[in-house]
Amino acid sequence: MRKIAPAILSILLLSAVPVHAQDMPGGGMDPGGDDGGGDGPVAAHAPAPPRPIKRERFDKMVTAMFESGDTNHDGSVTLPEFNALIDARRFAAIDARFAKADTNRDGMLSRDEFVAWQRQMGSAASDETTARSAGGAVIAETIAPPLGKDMDDLLLSRLIDPLSATVIAQANTNYDAGLSLQELLAYEGARFDAADRNHDGYLDFQELRPSRSGGQGPMGDRLPGGPPPDGMPPCPPGSGC
Repeated sequence: MRKIAPAILSILLLSAVPVHAQDMPGGGMDPGGDDGGGDGPVAAHAPAPPRPIKRERFDKMVTAMFESGDTNHDGSVTLPEFNALIDARRFAAIDARFAKADTNRDGMLSRDEFVAWQRQMGSAASDETTARSAGGAVIAETIAPPLGKDMDDLLLSRLIDPLSATVIAQANTNYDAGLSLQELLAYEGARFDAADRNHDGYLDFQELRPSRSGGQGPMGDRLPGGPPPDGMPPCPPGSGC
């Protein structure tokens, strides 16, 4: 029988010994593998984009916006009714500001109270023009659609034209005293239909994104996916918008 050199015999014996995973550092798996047993980073999965949004959901948000403007619940929103609502917002803000300055709650503002309130406003109050521009909070002259916590609602709200005096005039197609819900649904629905490029009654994420030519949507407006307006959230992480 032929003799095997000791060096070759050692190699053959080592290759025949089974290597157990627990005998290797880090569990014996590739540190960068997908099993998660190593010390390397685990690949992160990007969140899925929002599911297609039904027209029914869009109409529900428009209806809620209409009901916020129909303060007397008669089925229409008139310009006087809308203007009264905006004025009520302004007076509520004024009353809250007065109450903050009227520290002794006697319904009157003394010079000392006024000076103390002005000092709280900081250096911007030394100039009325600067104070107005630095005030930040401005009473909105529109009624925005309700913002839910769901990302779908946030995306849809960027497609809906907020209720304003201009919208009331433009959407009131029969030129009567007030804007009806059906007229508003038709007006806002035209925006939905223009975004629904495949006309399937749904808006998917690609349809909610702006076109590549300057981010302008089919209605000539900046559609969801472009730079968000103030106070609006950015596009979902990993969505690619």
